[in-house]
Amino acid sequence: MLSMRHLVPASLLAGLLFAAPAFSVDAMFDQGRLHECRLELDPADWAALRANFQTNQYYAANFTVDGETARQVGIRSRGLGSRSGEKPGLKVDFNKYVSGQEFHGYKSVVLDNVTQDPSMMRELLANAVFEAAGIAAPQISFCRLTINTDYWGLYTLIEAVSKPFLKARLGEESGTLYDYEYAEDYRFTYKGDGSATYSPVPFEPQTNEGKLDTGLAEFVRAINQTPPSGYAAAMEAYIDVRRFLTYVAVENACAEYDGMVGQFGMNNFYLYQYGGQKKFVFIPWDKDTSFQAAEWPVQQRMDSNEFTKRLMADPAMKSHYDSEVKRIATNFVTTAFLGSKIDTFASLIRSSVTADTHKPFSNAEFENAILGLKGIASARAANVSAQVP
Repeated sequence: MLSMRHLVPASLLAGLLFAAPAFSVDAMFDQGRLHECRLELDPADWAALRANFQTNQYYAANFTVDGETARQVGIRSRGLGSRSGEKPGLKVDFNKYVSGQEFHGYKSVVLDNVTQDPSMMRELLANAVFEAAGIAAPQISFCRLTINTDYWGLYTLIEAVSKPFLKARLGEESGTLYDYEYAEDYRFTYKGDGSATYSPVPFEPQTNEGKLDTGLAEFVRAINQTPPSGYAAAMEAYIDVRRFLTYVAVENACAEYDGMVGQFGMNNFYLYQYGGQKKFVFIPWDKDTSFQAAEWPVQQRMDSNEFTKRLMADPAMKSHYDSEVKRIATNFVTTAFLGSKIDTFASLIRSSVTADTHKPFSNAEFENAILGLKGIASARAANVSAQVP
């Protein structure tokens, strides 16, 4: 189906450090409106999906966004800690039952149930900071989800990290995309050679599944076995080191506890190896655990991950990270950058959140979470500046 697109607002591109292909926002990810999403399916199938929400069983449905319909799509429960039978998170697969079917150029999208964030907006805010810092992040918008004739609550509609994203944001799509699926507390330790050592668990291939090479294993080996002298320069063969540290700086500026240096190990990202190259790039995903506190330590667990630990041992790399986390916090984790977004989103979704009887938190908790976000936005920059003189 044809895409309806409009240009990205210039404000989202402020502060870019890294060149990236120009892209346009698809109409269904327009954050300036509350989208209407509808799923029509056999009521017995919806009941079965809810009863068996821990499985990945697909069910046939028709999917409509703002009056435009894709028929005979596949839907299934999705998520890890967010899986729910009361308010299921959903993957919508457009070509599950109709070979080659796409919607706005995508083979799938995500309907996120937003059950781990009472404000319902942390991921949109965090992705805006990633974009402002020069890191490509998935498009995301708010929607009201109706199942058959019943309103099921406020959801977010999220762009899948797939070939359309890769082509639009990274400039090519022929490489290997890995979805990091959390299975254990893993922090880039070396487990041995061979692609099977790291894939499909925890790095689940989304492209080139039948022809994986040893690139990922070589990357992990280099992280662990490259000599300390000239470490950062040697790692440039595998990744843009400064860009990676900017990625981590965004997470820590945004007080993220479940990311690259997460409390329980690495989590919530995609890893892409460019086609015909050794080089990798990280792509953020599922950032609804950002903005935990204004006083978040910017060195939080940086020594717990093999890659960040070794990079931070290099004074030049530590200086770059310190500079980036301060730049990001003082420019983008602020009332000036986030305040209007928080107010606009709150006004846009408040009535839908209030009417959402399936959410796992109260309306008062929603309002308090909004106030909490405003408090973090107003105080975070000063806290980071105090940590990084």
